[in-house]
Amino acid sequence: MKNIAAICFIFILGLQSNLFSREFLNTYVHLNFGGMYTSFIDSDLMKSEESRNESYFSEYKNITHYETAFCATLDVVPMRPIILGLESHAIKFGVRGSYRLHFMEQRVSVGDEEYENRFMNYKSWMIGPVIHYAPFLEPSDLNNDYTASGGFTFYALYGHINGDMTSGQAISDSGGTLSGNKANISGYKIDVGFGAELALCSINFGVNLYYSYINMKMDRQIYSDLGKNATLSEVCLEVYIGIPIEGLIEPLIPRF
Repeated sequence: MKNIAAICFIFILGLQSNLFSREFLNTYVHLNFGGMYTSFIDSDLMKSEESRNESYFSEYKNITHYETAFCATLDVVPMRPIILGLESHAIKFGVRGSYRLHFMEQRVSVGDEEYENRFMNYKSWMIGPVIHYAPFLEPSDLNNDYTASGGFTFYALYGHINGDMTSGQAISDSGGTLSGNKANISGYKIDVGFGAELALCSINFGVNLYYSYINMKMDRQIYSDLGKNATLSEVCLEVYIGIPIEGLIEPLIPRF
């Protein structure tokens, strides 16, 4: 991860691009770094894990899962804004790529005891279309007709995941014996969401809310009732800071 960050930093310096304050609309590249938290998780994998713990612990209460991630996204929108309506709002089309490190934790409550462990680690690489929409335009001082200090993004991404998972750790922590409970995972992931972004002092601040669907395959069968395939659905909230880069390339499409 450190190598990736260093390469991105050197890449930006080599471009000799200018960074402008309070700019969302006329930025051709957005480089964002942030963190994600899931507010909802639904999975046949979680149901099988719950059944395993429920059948083992006589005083079993409940099991919860939550996921966090560190993320880096890159938006390339190589076009001038398309001015809409009575020159009151504008839109841009581009491509978004993302790289995330995901960490899913598991918390099992048994009587007065609580066991918390890492259930799954995985990485995701994704790419797809993105739309930048500025609902309010302002007079520009950047040699453009209009500018905007904030707006919304809409996107759909597809990509791959790989990582590992460990089942039944609460059983092991309580003194139980459990073998064959580790597996490598791989599969594909789909994200569909929207976000809001505000430009302040040469740095953009934003938030994304998106639905994520994962279809994964385990390299070995851990659950007798599930087989090697599993699905995972999440609603995710992501907060980020961004580096807007303007003047990187010449715009490809003139304004309407």
